[in-house]
Amino acid sequence: MTFVQGCLATSRDAIVTVRIIDDEGKPINAVRSTLAHTDTFNAKTGFTDADGMYSDELTKIFAQIGGWFEKPGYYKSSGKFWGWSSGLLVPPADTNFTVVLKRIIDPVPMVYKKIAAYSPRPGEPVGFDLEIGDWVHPDGKGKITDMLITATKNYMSANEFSFSLSVEFIGEENGIQPFYYPSFIGAGYPLKSEFPPPQIAPELGYLKNIEHFSKKIPTERRAKNSLNENISRIFRVRTVLDEEGKIVSANYGWSFKDIYIESKPGDFVGFSFTYYYNSDSKSRSLEPKEIADRQAKN
Repeated sequence: MTFVQGCLATSRDAIVTVRIIDDEGKPINAVRSTLAHTDTFNAKTGFTDADGMYSDELTKIFAQIGGWFEKPGYYKSSGKFWGWSSGLLVPPADTNFTVVLKRIIDPVPMVYKKIAAYSPRPGEPVGFDLEIGDWVHPDGKGKITDMLITATKNYMSANEFSFSLSVEFIGEENGIQPFYYPSFIGAGYPLKSEFPPPQIAPELGYLKNIEHFSKKIPTERRAKNSLNENISRIFRVRTVLDEEGKIVSANYGWSFKDIYIESKPGDFVGFSFTYYYNSDSKSRSLEPKEIADRQAKN
């Protein structure tokens, strides 16, 4: 892990304390913990106590403090959690930084897809199959329309253009919703889990439509776009309801980042999307077995 370096300042020493809890707020003991700051080259490793607490004395603290935290049965968390601000060169002595380790609950086999697809008919809605990861036949190998993608491109020059992407989820109770997952920032990254979404897909909160754009006009110095680097997505498709309108089956998945607009010279415009898809329509698990197995191996 690399932390962003700030300007030079007087070095300081301090005891840094973290409290490690699970996603239900319960303290976790015996978590392998390493604390470090920007200029640390000999960081020590220790383990949390019964209350989930771990402390280490850091010397010559520079710019930012972060760490690595792991235990079998949990998803690893790492990143920076404190930085120089308001004239403080060390954390206050009574500060306990909270670190969350998500439990590994119900890993399942999931389909992994990394898509960069250009619309076969720009300006028209075209069906896309999320399980297969392709446009629906006859435009691709897809069989079921999970979402309709409408991609448009108006390109006059590098100083004047407008791209848009409209995504509509087909079928009752199907849709998509955002969740916050901090992105890589500069030369470092904020504290976060190596498993981005919640372990179980939410039952509520799905939107039928999302819109993205990227545009530039000559009178403005920079292009504008709707992309939020800290947003990822959970989606639900192929929902089946009973006579009372309750969900009896559905397929869920999640993306590492938001849907991106993709374009290249000519009329080619489309989208890119990297995601996991749970093919078991009776499961709401968002935990790919691949990620859980990698955590256990490490």
